[in-house]
Amino acid sequence: MTEVPTMQASNISFTSLGLVVLDEIRCPDWGPLTDILGGSGTYATLGARLFLPSPSSPTLGWMINVGNDFPTPVKEQLESWGATLYIREEVNRPSTRGLLEYRDTTFGPKGFKYTTPILAVQEDNLKHTSLLDSKAFHYLAGPEDLKARVSKLLALRAEAGIEERPLIIWEPSPLSCGPENLEACMESAASVDILSPNHLELARLFSEPQPDVIDKDKIEDLASKCLDRGVGPDGNGTLIVRAGENGCFISNRNNPAAWLDPFYATMPGETPNAKTVDPTGAGNAFLGSYAVGYLETGSVIKAACYGSVGASFALEQVGMPQLSVQGNEELWNGVNVLSRLEKYMSRQKCGREGDEPEAISSEP
Repeated sequence: MTEVPTMQASNISFTSLGLVVLDEIRCPDWGPLTDILGGSGTYATLGARLFLPSPSSPTLGWMINVGNDFPTPVKEQLESWGATLYIREEVNRPSTRGLLEYRDTTFGPKGFKYTTPILAVQEDNLKHTSLLDSKAFHYLAGPEDLKARVSKLLALRAEAGIEERPLIIWEPSPLSCGPENLEACMESAASVDILSPNHLELARLFSEPQPDVIDKDKIEDLASKCLDRGVGPDGNGTLIVRAGENGCFISNRNNPAAWLDPFYATMPGETPNAKTVDPTGAGNAFLGSYAVGYLETGSVIKAACYGSVGASFALEQVGMPQLSVQGNEELWNGVNVLSRLEKYMSRQKCGREGDEPEAISSEP
């Protein structure tokens, strides 16, 4: 069954084809939390939604597959975001669920496994919906799966008479980021516009040891190797390496490479910011925010500023941040998103208007 919302837009900006997962979260110091909204698709959609406040929220596209046990409060939470939301219910199957277990109280080392079969959205599900015409798509997938899915997406768009190529953002599946898949990943990278592994995944692809301390020179060297092989159909795509508390590294063939700090930057010797609670989903949220930022500015650096700010809202709690409205102003966790963006861009010397900065410092 497909539910078509009463609030919808024909001009869709962003659609994630990642998963929506109901997580059970366990931590040594407290009992389990259940029905916590998660999944790469949820967090990427959150990142985009942060920068699409009402009345722009219907331009956010979202299709999810749920089972017969999908909680009503979670459904109402999703509907409250005001996106163009399609909910496909499979009445004879359970929803996608996962178990996330933290090994200590720092929200660092963790293990994850799915506890039910995965209900994924496929490209064919987008047929005859406005989501097929989205300006940007987000994937988390292995290289072979990604290549086939992008090919299918573009074929469906061509059949529907949609000539413009969308912005395609790819997070390689963590399990696929091994040296045995390097050639497949580089081949698939030619079909996307944004390739975004994290620093550990990038190291594994090139058989590098997992570093205890991030080596920015090594990250830059491995990024150059990726770009030399080519990202994007014309080789002019962008590589974004998400490096956790060290921010992100952005590079392509047409612009100077740059490091950006995370919004919650911590100097050596400082205590981490108390607002950074749980890093789960921050990378996904980064990419959803990046997509909207790029569509709005056309700048890979400014878009990454959007991404860094979007990730900050995912870090502040377990699960999703809280949306509220005061007058005509949307607030997430009590904060105006665009005000946080202005603050961050000022700190990074990267204004929302005007030319690119000559350099983006890696210092706060």
